[in-house]
Amino acid sequence: MRDFDLIVLGGGNSMDVVRGCGEAGLSVALVEEGPLGGTCPNRGCIPSKLVLAHADVAEGVRGAARFHVEARLGSIDADRILKETADYVSGFDGQLEEALPDAVTLFRGRGAFVGERTVEVGGERLRGRHVVIATGSRPRRPDFDGPWWTSDDVFRLDRAPSSLTLVGGGFIACELAHFFHGVGVETRMLVRDDVLLPAEDAEVRRAFQEAFVARVPVSFGAEVASLEHDGARFRGGLEGGGHFESEAVLFAIGRVPNSDGIGLETTGLEPNARGFIDVDDHLRTGVDGIHAMGDVAGRHMFTHAASWEAKYLARRILAKTDAPPDYVPLPHAVFTDPEVAGAGETEEALKKAGKPYVKGTFPFKSATKGRAIKEEHGLAKLLLDPDGAILGCHIVGAHASILLHEVLPVMKWRNHVSSLTGIIHVHPSLPEVIRGVARKAEAALAG
Repeated sequence: MRDFDLIVLGGGNSMDVVRGCGEAGLSVALVEEGPLGGTCPNRGCIPSKLVLAHADVAEGVRGAARFHVEARLGSIDADRILKETADYVSGFDGQLEEALPDAVTLFRGRGAFVGERTVEVGGERLRGRHVVIATGSRPRRPDFDGPWWTSDDVFRLDRAPSSLTLVGGGFIACELAHFFHGVGVETRMLVRDDVLLPAEDAEVRRAFQEAFVARVPVSFGAEVASLEHDGARFRGGLEGGGHFESEAVLFAIGRVPNSDGIGLETTGLEPNARGFIDVDDHLRTGVDGIHAMGDVAGRHMFTHAASWEAKYLARRILAKTDAPPDYVPLPHAVFTDPEVAGAGETEEALKKAGKPYVKGTFPFKSATKGRAIKEEHGLAKLLLDPDGAILGCHIVGAHASILLHEVLPVMKWRNHVSSLTGIIHVHPSLPEVIRGVARKAEAALAG
């Protein structure tokens, strides 16, 4: 038995609590069986955004005619794009290990609880004064046999397929469809429901969907009933009739928490009905000394939220804060064409909760720069409470993820919407879209 001040089970976004406590001199045991960094740098955020940049360039060439520019898209070396990306991300594990503080001991292997604050890894038992469960999540797998892919497989590919059927309609599905279609793979999406990005504000979602389906073939109301692979191609059938055929099939149908197989039952904890580990507002589980963070806790399944939680837990374990973490505002973005970004409440959520609100919307093309880049589907939306504070911001269009950051400080400090209308914006610039929607919302507030 080896004693530590802190045991961290999972080496993904937990690295901030590992480093924070290790640099403060606490003895830390970090237990991880895979590459350090977890999903984000190895098979998620970072490699996906690296490849998406290539799709953006290709789509720009395809759309050149809108600007009365005659351009022809020649060959695209998708295999090289995938290889360059894989080569780049392969170095993260070593870099992260090398940067670990001296007080941190890395245990390579699958760790599992054998008691309340005791973890076994590689035949060795570790006991911690504090334990943080940060085992993350994994792609949900379908009930079909065959060499189909999930998002975990994409960035380990040696080559791109000639054709792809992508099952799913959430942000991972849309981003991967944007990439594969963008680099010339014959891509078709199968979506069980009738919408893409179902978690987004409906008005923004409709604008996105109209633009997206004009480029990428999407079949709605399509659920896979059967799937076979003959060694070279997939052939599948759909519920209610219909079929599809492609070289590759990729399922992006959600994610499940990695709460199984870690001996949770030996601690007295049980995952909830959805498999997540319940925590309170301070990320504490029901067992003293054990915290959970990131995807396995299921509060906010974003990399930036998990990193925020890890920083918070470092301060909490070091007794530097008693307050719960403040997530407001928690932004997100979908890096497709067009981009989508948002923070705060959707209009549907406000209606369901019976909260009073006013709204303003502003199309990108009403701003000079928006018209200059021919952003036909671009839309910004603000939702305000009756006192003028911003309850929600939702944007679809070019650089939506960047534009959102003008609004985030106003939301963070609960300032009045006039904080946006009362500053001078460069003219003509795309941030004038934010000034425009703020003016619309402020006018609605005044009645």
